[in-house]
Amino acid sequence: MTIRTTPPAPSTGSTLSVQQVTLRAGTRTLLDRFTHTFYPGEVWCIAGPNGAGKTTLISTLAGLLQPAAGHVELDGLRVAAWPPVSLAQRRALMPQSVHDAFSASVLEIVMLNRFPHLAGWGWERPGDRAAAHAALDLLGLADFASRDVLSLSGGERQRVALAAVLCQDAPLLLLDEPLSHLDLHYQIDCLEALTAWAAERKRTVVFSCHDLNLARRFATHGLLLDGAGGAFAGPVRDVLTPALASRAFGYPLILLQDGGHEALIPAPRSPDVQQGTAGPVP
Repeated sequence: MTIRTTPPAPSTGSTLSVQQVTLRAGTRTLLDRFTHTFYPGEVWCIAGPNGAGKTTLISTLAGLLQPAAGHVELDGLRVAAWPPVSLAQRRALMPQSVHDAFSASVLEIVMLNRFPHLAGWGWERPGDRAAAHAALDLLGLADFASRDVLSLSGGERQRVALAAVLCQDAPLLLLDEPLSHLDLHYQIDCLEALTAWAAERKRTVVFSCHDLNLARRFATHGLLLDGAGGAFAGPVRDVLTPALASRAFGYPLILLQDGGHEALIPAPRSPDVQQGTAGPVP
């Protein structure tokens, strides 16, 4: 096997490969010797209970954390070996939360993600401003461009953060809980924008999410973490099933079907369990 030591020439899509990765939090093993490849054009949802390692995995995929064992490759080169600017041109990361320490316009905040593409003295060009406006337009935020970021609600700030990573125009997008704080219709708007964005030029999207039904509707693939080292990966409807999700979340789920629509919902508790007279649900 040939190991690449320099960044490859730019291409339309990016391939992310995880090789025998183990993740730990203290004495807990979150992920044990996991191997998988994420290909261009795929939209992946990472799901699992709180503390299962979703944020840790996304940070590791982005190159911000080192795994306890194994490694991550982007386009055949280990993520740790990528020069920072070249890496930022190939993958964009949206963290779970952001903190704005000072006042700035929404447009200025989104423009910050154009930094990897700036040349010379680092002044933005018309194309950079056009990319920022296009990202805001895509998420219905065109009227927010001149708003002060400190005046935004939590949900509005979350959509601006998503616009910023789209503005970065990297072929690999890593999103940690991008739907948090959003009303349902904005969650759907954002997922529709992401799936269209991924299909447009065969980009790759990996996002974490707690809504299994939205994941089943919009993602092409699912990665389900059980928090004990195990993981299930594959087409989303093969992974986010009642059986596997019930096992991972420790609560029985059932799949309701109505015509062409499906929904995973919690199974009703038995009267004995509701009264506290029964043991845990198997």
